[in-house]
Amino acid sequence: MLEVVDRKKAIHVDAKHLPSKTVALSSLGYFVASLAIVVGSIFALDRWIIPALENSGQLESYLWTDENHRLNHFTYLKNDARQSDPVWRSQYMPVSPEHPGKKRIMVIGDSFVWGDGADNVNTLWWRQLEMELEKRGYSDVEVIAAGLNGASTDDEFGWLHTLLPKYKPDLVVFGYVTNDPAQKDANGQAYVNMLPKELPDNDPVFAKLKTILPNLTGQLLQIRNLALQANVSKKSSALEYANWELALLEGENFKSYRKTLERLSSFLKAAQVPAFVMALPAGFQNKTQENTVQSRDFFKNVRDYNSIRYAKVKPVFAAVGLPFIDSSDDFAKAAAADPLLKKSSSALRLGINPGNGHPGPFSTHFYAVSAIDTIEKLFPAALGEKSGQSRVQKIAINDCMPPYMNVQVDSNKPDTFNFTYPPDVTEHTLYMPLRRKHVQLSLKRPVSVRQIEIQGTDLAAAQIYLSFYDDGLDYAPGLFETLPLKKGKALSWEVSTVRKVSAIKLRAGFNGANQALQLRFIEK
Repeated sequence: MLEVVDRKKAIHVDAKHLPSKTVALSSLGYFVASLAIVVGSIFALDRWIIPALENSGQLESYLWTDENHRLNHFTYLKNDARQSDPVWRSQYMPVSPEHPGKKRIMVIGDSFVWGDGADNVNTLWWRQLEMELEKRGYSDVEVIAAGLNGASTDDEFGWLHTLLPKYKPDLVVFGYVTNDPAQKDANGQAYVNMLPKELPDNDPVFAKLKTILPNLTGQLLQIRNLALQANVSKKSSALEYANWELALLEGENFKSYRKTLERLSSFLKAAQVPAFVMALPAGFQNKTQENTVQSRDFFKNVRDYNSIRYAKVKPVFAAVGLPFIDSSDDFAKAAAADPLLKKSSSALRLGINPGNGHPGPFSTHFYAVSAIDTIEKLFPAALGEKSGQSRVQKIAINDCMPPYMNVQVDSNKPDTFNFTYPPDVTEHTLYMPLRRKHVQLSLKRPVSVRQIEIQGTDLAAAQIYLSFYDDGLDYAPGLFETLPLKKGKALSWEVSTVRKVSAIKLRAGFNGANQALQLRFIEK
């Protein structure tokens, strides 16, 4: 037998060492390159990635948190609703106690009525209700609304003693939100205490980091806030928001709420004013643990969140004789079928903006349609007869941000509006979602426009962004499309689409102190 052995020849090579100076410089170069990559990635995350995720609704936005404060400040300035008279009314939307020749529906509620986080009053569900009534031919029905942030059913009951005799509605619609059962004892103290959604945080490290990486720091602060809430809740009797809502449906608070509903029902019957309760399912409120849950089944999560809270109160409303309309199943199905919401896997998309869980355009339109279906079925007398044909409506601006631009229709040109652009500081303008200072004007009803003109004595340049009513969705989703930046004193933009304009954002620059502008819509 032959044995074959394959042996590799060993080759010996003397090792050659690079000079120590060369090694040191190479190491330093690799370190600097690595550090540059890390720093670049961090800045890319802060400047582009986080903003993109915020704008698409995937993250709560730090900048939108600031914008919410600005929006709510503007809403407080323009909306004359106060405890003495919580009816929503403004310079651009006055409300008179008299309503001759018209039916009147009063929607009553809390921040969903007041407009927390909204840049356009027409997005609110009671405005959607009136617009939907007009589309169905009920042109002689006026919708007014009464609501303040944080109002409970008990607060709303108190308002009715003056609102009913003053405004004389033909129907009252209560917008039920899951925090409405909050009650107070005989001493004015809440039965159940809630933790603040935002806790003070004066960490100097975050304060310095915020000046360099504002978006990334904002996200870190929100995570830190949730951790702080969890820690505080262990040492306090106050509850995080979602648990607070559930606690309202137990013990002494819920016993007190039953009595409030009994008194409310008796009062309405004595006043002979028909009423019903419209449940308003919504996305998870901002800055709670619930809205950090990401799932492809987030519509089901939203449904379950609301249904659990409705289950306890529905029998009580039935017992006192107030119809309670629970549309949470239909809401979840409609949301899952909505083309815009399908693109997102976050319940934040249901909110009015990426940093606010109050209802956005899809939700408010859904509430309005559900409410009208109920009114047509149960309270047709409150609607009267249909006009048979839609009336021709003049183009009108009924809202603007900031509210002190003093928008006035030109006395000689009904399609032209005069106003003053505010000073060029963030406190007097909007900022999001353009991330540039701008103003917004909203149309009372969407209008087909073929051309938009802007002119001013000292106008140097302007750019506009248009929001359109979507015929397929049957509502205006509040998305803005950019038109070109133009320079000059008299500017014009062609609107090439056949869609109806619902709102316009404008940013303008001036060569002098005169910031008076004239805006004209040329209809198709």
